Order: sequence, then C-alpha cells, then structure tokens
Amino acid sequence: MHLRNIIALLMVLAAPLAGAKVSEEEAARLGQDLTPGGAEKAANGDGSIPAWGGTIRGLPPGLDWGGPGTVYPDPYAGEKPLFSITADKMAEYAQRLSVGQQALFTTYPKTFRMDIYPTHRDFRDNATREERTAYNARHAELYNGDDGINGYNGGLPFPIPKLGAEPIWNSRLNSPSADQEGYTDDVAVYPNGTRALRRGTTYMKVLFSDPKLPMGADFKSISKYSAYIWFAVDEPVRDKGTITLILEPLDYSQTPRSVWRYLPGSRRIRQAPNVGYDTPDGPGGILTIDDTLGFNGAMDRFEWKIAGRQEMYVPFHSYRFDDPALTEEQLLTAGHANPDYMRYELRRVWIVEATLREGFRHIYGKRRFYVEEDGWNIAIAENYDGRGELWKTVLINSIYAYDLEGYEKRTQMFHDLRAGIYNATRLTNWTKPWNFSAEDRGADFYTPANLRKSGRR
Repeated sequence: MHLRNIIALLMVLAAPLAGAKVSEEEAARLGQDLTPGGAEKAANGDGSIPAWGGTIRGLPPGLDWGGPGTVYPDPYAGEKPLFSITADKMAEYAQRLSVGQQALFTTYPKTFRMDIYPTHRDFRDNATREERTAYNARHAELYNGDDGINGYNGGLPFPIPKLGAEPIWNSRLNSPSADQEGYTDDVAVYPNGTRALRRGTTYMKVLFSDPKLPMGADFKSISKYSAYIWFAVDEPVRDKGTITLILEPLDYSQTPRSVWRYLPGSRRIRQAPNVGYDTPDGPGGILTIDDTLGFNGAMDRFEWKIAGRQEMYVPFHSYRFDDPALTEEQLLTAGHANPDYMRYELRRVWIVEATLREGFRHIYGKRRFYVEEDGWNIAIAENYDGRGELWKTVLINSIYAYDLEGYEKRTQMFHDLRAGIYNATRLTNWTKPWNFSAEDRGADFYTPANLRKSGRR
C-alpha cells in the first residue's frame, strides 16, 4: 500500500467511535410507529405504499409449496401491472426512478420497460431475528471506521440507521439463512445476444444467522468470521473442477478475507492474495468482487453518507423471474433481462453514496445504493467512473423465503452501459432452486484441508 494510503487509513481507524447507538426513546419506536425492522409502518400520502401489515410469517395460507430446495410459489401470481413505464413516459415518473434506471431507458429506448405492480407489505421477519434486531438497536455501533461492529447479536444491526455505512451493513447482514446451497448460472449477455456461462455449486455458512447464537452475545465473541463460502465450477470446461474457498471476516480492518483455490490442472491448492475490492469476477469481466450482492467486502476505500430517503420503483417479490419453465432465450434478451418477467413495486428506500477516499484506488470513483427498508436489501446500485460519469447500473431481485421467514436476495443484473454487456448472476432457472435451508456441513467442511481432499477425488 502506498504511504499516503497508509496514513489515510490510520486517520480513519484513529477516529473516535461514531456513537451510532440510538437512544432508548428512539429504540422504543420499533414495533410502534416503526416496524420491528425499522421501516415506517404508515402508508404514504396517497396510499400507493400501504401501511405495513406484517400479518404473515412463513408460507401464506392457501399456497402450496414443496419445501426447501423447491421453487418458491408466487403469492401474487394473479396480479396484473398497475401501469408500465416506457422510455417515452420516463419523464413523467422520473422522481421515482433512479439515475441508473433512467439510463437504461435512454440506452435501450425500444426494449427496456418497467411493469409496476401493487406494493405488498404482508410479510414479517421471524420472531428470534426481530428480538435480536431490537437488541442491536440499543447496543450495535460501528468501530474501526466503517469496517467493524461492536455489540452485534445477529439479525439487523442498525434498524434505525444514522451513519452512511449502516444501511449497507443491514443489507450485508440481513440474511436469515444459516446454511444455504445453490447450483447456479452466471451468464454474460453481449450486445449481439451471444452469451458466456459460468455454472457451479455454492455452499455457504452464514454464522451470524445461526439460530443457536446466544441471545445478547456480541457476535465477535463467537467468531472473527461472518461467513464461509465454497464454490466449485462445472462450466466452462476449461475451469471445470476449480474450487474456491472464502472465509469472510466480520471486521476487515482486523482480519483479512482469506481465499484458497484448488486448481485441477496442477492438483494444488494456492492461497489467493488480494482477492477483493475491484478484482474482476464472473463471465464478461464486468463485475468486481465487491459488486456481489450490491456491495460486500472492506469499506475503507470509500467515504459513506446517507443521501436521503425516497419512494422509488424497485425490483421486489421477484418470484416470476425464477420460473424454471422459461428458456434462456426468453429470459435473457439482449441489453437487459426480459421486462415481461420483472416485477417492480413502489417502496421506500434509503439512498447511500460512497465516494472514493483521496489517496485510494478503485475503478469506481463513486457508488450509489438504494436500500429497500422492509427487507433491507440493496435493490439498485449505480457505479460511476473516476470522472463522475455513470458507468454501470445494477438491479437486484429479492423474494420472501417462506422457510426462513425473511427476505433473501436472488438474481442480480449488472449492466455495463458503455459496452452494452450485462451479467445475470445466481440464476437457477436451468439448474435447481436455491436452497436456503440446506444441510449444515459444519465448520470443518470450509477448510483448506477439506478443499485439498475434495479437489483430488
């Protein structure tokens, strides 16, 4: 690291604790005028965002589902769009569209469309996570700049955010799934309609979502890691058999991300240095490592601020997009995914801006995130180059997972507006459904020793 980078980082880490804890009076709002997760309970002025009901935990009455590892049925399958937004109507709805969405209309005026459906606020989180979230509201606070949390007990860390990094931490730590697995496709779609595929199996253990986590324990006393990730490639053929093991820390300033890779050609394991930040990832090469799920990894290269709250049309309740009956040609059209299978709802979002710190390097000079307040997932992201020009627009689907009683991220679409390429990741239409209630493989599974053993079988 350059000397001035080191000095800048030391200044960040030497800053006093930000004092992000809310007061008792503020925390008491949870479950009153705020939902247990911190969203506004009330409807908006014209009722287009209804009041939070929170009447359903788990599978809605009357809906049939085969259980974990099978396709989640759409609870709103019979609904029709209220209206559609096209390029010639964009100006009429601009106040509720992100800059990145408007750029998609401008770039693809003949094909990009947003179908707007009724907004639903029927579901709620499971009771244990709500209890942990209430605890965090009174105890959790950032330290080491933005890269660590004290007093975090699982669940949402910051249901009443005050600092710019806090809504992003909510999105990073909101998964209700302790053990999950997916056999998924990442597909890059080029302007002429040709595609590049990466297919593989992911196993993930999310330690802070373990329901056995003791209530009231600071997560740091349990583990210095937040998640273990195992990814084995099946396609393309040249990469078949490559396995990557990732140990994700909770505090990147204290514990670096650890990555090991098994390479079948040499039948050896190598520890991969510097896998993070803007390291390219995925087919097409338009994603960075820290693009995954909207944002992940160390936060120290950016300055974070809350830029406001807004009502916006964002991807939500995206069950239809996962329909296994769809063909690749139907779903992944040139320029962007087929609008027929996207669902947008009017939701309240927190807008967070991240600006590259002076003296630090990243391919993005600025990033903007739109974090939906009921599920606390990043629904839209925008990435700008060093000159401040919009470069990439990201749309992220989400669903309510009935078995987990909570919202989970699903397919993510990263659009390079200059190259005309987009990458859809975590697709399960042509493999098998993502299983958010998977077998607990144990911590010993996620070790270099097991990676060596598995790779040589």
